[in-house]
Parts: sequence; C-alpha cells; structure tokens
Amino acid sequence: MKKKQLLFHVAYYILSLFIYIGFIFASTKFFHTSNLGAAIAIAYGLMFLATPILIAVLMRFSLFKWYVDPLAAAEVPLILYIGMIINQMNQSGIHVYDAFLETNKVLCADEKTGWFFLIGLFLFGLVASFSFARKKGESISYRLISKFIT
Repeated sequence: MKKKQLLFHVAYYILSLFIYIGFIFASTKFFHTSNLGAAIAIAYGLMFLATPILIAVLMRFSLFKWYVDPLAAAEVPLILYIGMIINQMNQSGIHVYDAFLETNKVLCADEKTGWFFLIGLFLFGLVASFSFARKKGESISYRLISKFIT
C-alpha cells in the first residue's frame, strides 16, 4: 500500500513537470504570430495569467501530506529558471556556467524584478497548495488514489 502511494507521489511530480513543459511548448506552437505587439501580449498573458492559473490547478492535486507543498510550488519557478539557462546556452552558444551567470544578470536587471517574479510564483504555489484535507489524507487526489489502490 505504501509503495503504491509513493509511486503516485513520484508520478504526480513528474506529471506536473511534463504538464507545464507541454503547456509552454503547446502555447508557443498555438500562438505563432509575426505581429510583434500580439506576440508580446500573448507572452505576457501566458506568463502572468495562464501560468498562475495552471499552478493553482496543479497544486489542488498535490500529494504532500503537509498543509502546503513546497516541492510542487517550486517546480514551475525552477522549470522557468532552468529553461532560461538552456535558452541562454542555445542563443549565445556559451557553456552552462556562463549561461548561469548571464541568466542571473538578466534576473537581477530592473531592480531584481525577475527574481521577485520567480519568488512570487513560488509563494503563489505555496498558497495555492494550502489544504487541511490533504494533511488528513482526504483531498481530491487521495480520494482518486484510493480507487486505484484498494
């Protein structure tokens, strides 16, 4: 019983990772435009509206038996950070360490607003993951899992 539950825990974190990455790739393919104004509006909409909505939905299914789930809350900001490093490597043709430094420089620009955004996403994820029912093992996720484990 515990091994199956652990399998669902690991599957949740991996699945939520793939859902967010799939969301980013699908949205870039779906909203392909040559209009600069539209591209900026879409990028802002995806980052500041769709990403928090997706975070809120994913956090409702968290399985960590605490009142909040810091692991799930950290996934999306961490994916964005790693994606920025990979993007810097691909665009500039530099090594990981140099891309890491460049990404940190970009996040520190404009009075560290990039870092504040990533920290804000993490804090939003923590708030969205808050659940008394999950602490007791009575959340939506645990009710769904109980149908598979019995």
